[in-house]
Amino acid sequence: MTGIIGHPDPNHDHGHNMGGKSARRAGPDPGWHMSEKSPHDVGRAGSPPAVEASANLAQKCRSAFYPARFDILGERRSGEAHRFSWIGPITMGDITYGRDVRLELDELGSSYHVNLPVAGCLESRHRGVDVVATRERAAVYRPDGEVILTRWAADCRQLCVKLDRAAVDHTLEALLGRPVPGRIAFAAAMDIRSGAARSWAQLLLTLNDQLAWSDSIVRQPLVAGPLAESVVRGFLLAAEHPYSKELSTPASPCRPSAVRAAIDIMEADPQVPLTTSVLAARCHVSVRTLQEGFQRHVGMSPTTYLRRIRLHRAHDELRTADPFHTTVATVAHKWGFTHLGRFAAAHEGEFGELPGETLRATR
Repeated sequence: MTGIIGHPDPNHDHGHNMGGKSARRAGPDPGWHMSEKSPHDVGRAGSPPAVEASANLAQKCRSAFYPARFDILGERRSGEAHRFSWIGPITMGDITYGRDVRLELDELGSSYHVNLPVAGCLESRHRGVDVVATRERAAVYRPDGEVILTRWAADCRQLCVKLDRAAVDHTLEALLGRPVPGRIAFAAAMDIRSGAARSWAQLLLTLNDQLAWSDSIVRQPLVAGPLAESVVRGFLLAAEHPYSKELSTPASPCRPSAVRAAIDIMEADPQVPLTTSVLAARCHVSVRTLQEGFQRHVGMSPTTYLRRIRLHRAHDELRTADPFHTTVATVAHKWGFTHLGRFAAAHEGEFGELPGETLRATR
């Protein structure tokens, strides 16, 4: 039995419009399918998507990933399931086929790709290298070269992560501060048992869980842009490639003028979804150089400094807001604070009172 896993839907909004929020937690996005279980602990695999019919799953995959030759190798052992989500240049699929299958792709073209099993295993071959992906080892695929998923086991629940090639290449150039010729030669496998790779895998699992909710804070522009950039940068730091050693060495010293320029940009419009890459480009330095300059001259990262600016703006808004029409959560989310407990602690540490006290105070 053969099917096609095909091209992305050009009419689909792949996460660039991160919509609004609601006063209460909404259910999972109706465009995705997931179980009725409660959200799971951060960093764990989480509840799987709901069972889906074969034809529907193939059609859904067609709008998210690549053209492929699809063959069923064995009898059904369980139901198929899926959940797809998009954030910036990243496409994620939480997929279980429920039977052994084989897929062949001519090449990925405009994407890098990582297959991260949450359960079970995946056997694949790419550019002449065989990899068995498990919960301890992810498979990594480059844009060029045939990809053969020789056996996607029936019990293999897998997080499939598609990263836009241009976004990954440009992020590496921003980190290095110079052009990078050609495609990045990533190693075929990533050991996710420890270190940066383990942290990156946990980040993906958490993001996959959060994107299942239509009102998740990760959909807000102030959070979505920097978070997507963090995923791409994390991939470059976690995976092995020819530039890994260079990324691990100290950056060149940063001029104080570049740090001052970045601060001016942040102070001028902190509600814009600024990322370190955007700041570095506007200040004409590499990301790593700007980070080094902030640590040297300011004592913190650009991201931390921007968060402090937003904390002060949130405080100012709480001081002038009407407590009968405004909530602490509304103000916190507006300024990009995703965790109300941490927002309250930071606010108390900076201003000596909880945000609720500031909101209720008589001015």
